[in-house]
Amino acid sequence: MLAGGCGGGAGQSACNGVRGLCARRLDQVFFAGTHNSMAASEEPGWHFANQTYPIPRQLSDGIRALLIDVHYGVSDPATGRVRTDFTAEGADANKVARQVPPQALRVAETVAGGIGLGRLHGSPALYLCHTLCELGAEPLGRELEAIRSFLARNRDQVVMLIVEDYPPAAAIAEAFTEAGLSRYVATLAQGAPLPTLGELVSSGRRLIVFAESHGGTPAWYMPAFSLIQDTPLGALHPGQLSCRRYRGKQGNPLLLVNHWIPPFPPSPVVNAQIGRSFFLRPRIEQCERARGARGAIVAVDFYQRTSVVPVVRALNERVARR
Repeated sequence: MLAGGCGGGAGQSACNGVRGLCARRLDQVFFAGTHNSMAASEEPGWHFANQTYPIPRQLSDGIRALLIDVHYGVSDPATGRVRTDFTAEGADANKVARQVPPQALRVAETVAGGIGLGRLHGSPALYLCHTLCELGAEPLGRELEAIRSFLARNRDQVVMLIVEDYPPAAAIAEAFTEAGLSRYVATLAQGAPLPTLGELVSSGRRLIVFAESHGGTPAWYMPAFSLIQDTPLGALHPGQLSCRRYRGKQGNPLLLVNHWIPPFPPSPVVNAQIGRSFFLRPRIEQCERARGARGAIVAVDFYQRTSVVPVVRALNERVARR
């Protein structure tokens, strides 16, 4: 397990693109992140996408925290679409459908001919989908391989994944192994100071993976809200964006600032407005103070229309000067 300590990469010239940041602990650093990172309108088949560009472009542009959803799906040879395999997930199709906004459900049923209806032909596989794979799906393995490729090319970069996980942990862990990510995943020690970026870089363990529901086994697939505390979801207008604690315990070392509105349908215009530097940076700093944090993961929609990457860089430069 990795824990903070003396040395351990403090001499690195730069980590995550900022000189001097290697000496700072994981909880003292800011990470630009994307919400529903996999849902990119430039990828075919996505309805109601939260992002424009796919994960490889996001990483290239400076995104270092990815919020993804993993589901079981079966590719339908008749349509070429992926259908959600509720049986494999142990989920109730009717219950899930009631949780989906009516507009999204109508689109999904138009594509699939009825959510949860009909027999699925084929073996279930792991896909990145948001609630319903009928609204868009990317093979998990392909996206994990893109992350591995990025880490292999950029040896001074630390990346976080926060997984909203529906399949069992063992299946997702196997996908990480098959994608060649086992050599990169880090295990953080509970209750100990978190490692510095330099320590993570020196160890080669530069991928931090959290699971919202089924984390804990293997050890690197960590329960998200044992180390993270976040801000509320569901804001419909800027005035509802809050710094109150939503999930995780007060005192958890990592702060996740959920910074997007409204929940459905994703709006490029509205999210661009709240993503401007003069709005985004004060909110991050307000949440820092309110929650006693010294860094944050900042997750946005339509990141390229916001200032999240330059704002995070400026905040990290401030951190490096402390």
